[in-house]
Amino acid sequence: MITYKLFRIRKGNLYLLFVDRSREMQMGVWLEASIGELVDETHVKSSLGPLALRHGFHSTEVSFADWIGKRHNGRLYQRIRTVWCECEVDGNEVSAPKGGLITIPLGFYYFRTKPNQSFPWIISKRTKINRMLTHEEGENLCIQHGARLSLLKAKIQPGKKTTVTR
Repeated sequence: MITYKLFRIRKGNLYLLFVDRSREMQMGVWLEASIGELVDETHVKSSLGPLALRHGFHSTEVSFADWIGKRHNGRLYQRIRTVWCECEVDGNEVSAPKGGLITIPLGFYYFRTKPNQSFPWIISKRTKINRMLTHEEGENLCIQHGARLSLLKAKIQPGKKTTVTR
């Protein structure tokens, strides 16, 4: 199944966003999900602070996650130094409890972090990164599914005048 995942990009290399951030992600090979550093038995360490334990790669059916990015003048902008990638997820869909699984799934499952989440996470054991999307490809995919994401080309600093261009 084709999915889309957001990565940090540094010196042309891809890295996970929040958990296990130092793990470089290779393109074109099947990658196995790992369990990040645990804070306690229900939370994993992340750059955002402790996150609920839902092990596996988090991707979506559309290159859009309305809680990851920067809001400016009512629009969502993709953070600088991030890139959406087209990925593949393999295995069969597994059932998961309402709160998600706290182990790495055998295949994949759909999960909404919040009830109004536009597109559910697809949390999987394995993923293969096929390619990086151009910003135009990512934005067009969003538009086809009724979402809007723009590329942030300037940092937004509270209290300071910021010019944002697309």
